[in-house]
Amino acid sequence: MTNVRLTCSHKAEVKGNDEAEDSTDVHDTHIDDDNTADTVSNIQEHRQRQLSDGCREFAHIVNKSSPAWFEMYYDDAMDYIYCLVSKASCTSLKRTLMMLTGNITKFQRPEQLSVGMVHDHKNSDKYISRLETLPQADRDWRFNDYFTFMFVREPLERLVSAYRDKLVENPAGYHVDVDIVRRYRPRDYKSSVKRYNVTFAEFVRYVLHQRAAGRVLDRHWIPQNELCRVCKVRYDFVGHYETLHKDADFVVNKLKSRISDVQQRQRVDNITFPADSGHRKSRDFLQQMFASVPAPQVQALYQLYAVDYVLFGFKHPDVTGVN
Repeated sequence: MTNVRLTCSHKAEVKGNDEAEDSTDVHDTHIDDDNTADTVSNIQEHRQRQLSDGCREFAHIVNKSSPAWFEMYYDDAMDYIYCLVSKASCTSLKRTLMMLTGNITKFQRPEQLSVGMVHDHKNSDKYISRLETLPQADRDWRFNDYFTFMFVREPLERLVSAYRDKLVENPAGYHVDVDIVRRYRPRDYKSSVKRYNVTFAEFVRYVLHQRAAGRVLDRHWIPQNELCRVCKVRYDFVGHYETLHKDADFVVNKLKSRISDVQQRQRVDNITFPADSGHRKSRDFLQQMFASVPAPQVQALYQLYAVDYVLFGFKHPDVTGVN
């Protein structure tokens, strides 16, 4: 891979003025991993082929310059680059990467690291490095030489997860609820009110309107292919949330094997990707959440995330009897 040109930042950066939406008449071409592949390497072969085919088919869309978010990390001891996709287990992955440095002695397991320690750059920068801090030439050779990976998630499930996280459970610092009420329920808006209860249907309407207006979508629900520029940069490994633990275990073992320092390898020998919390997953709420979303808006969401469905081989969930 040569002449990679990326501007990486955890802030939104405009990379062009192409804001018009392209029509993407796509079909569901999901690969059933459980039935077609027995090993992680075989699954990756299927995913890489699907990604490559999709990038060729939709080059007129994915290769254009467009606004996007970037958040990438690298490590020179394990020789990796990780492109973070929000709502695709990014917190657990960052926790694990921080622990694999062997420089955190206060905790023994990734899940013991607080969310603040993981997502506040003042803390996480002490352990893992952001690619954006490097000159362009130093980014380029690392993309050529390092193990590059990312994790993705079925788009509608990811959207539900974003709603539950940012508008229901942990809305601190987010004002989407206020924007929604001002736009769709202006009579209910009061400047003294800091939090509003917003329905999922209102949230879906808001996301679709933002996209139609050419706005840069929040990184928690922007199409995933726009976060990591998957058709411009080669990724050695694309993990799926649906096969999260199998994929994450493979990545963790791969990174451990790349550590040359004997003492570091010993310190991180017992580090594993966090076990399942046992909490209900967003996929369990899909039909409940989408029950109040009009079918045309569901179809509009499929269109919004059409390229993600093709590139990553996701199957369209039947959320309202509409396939």
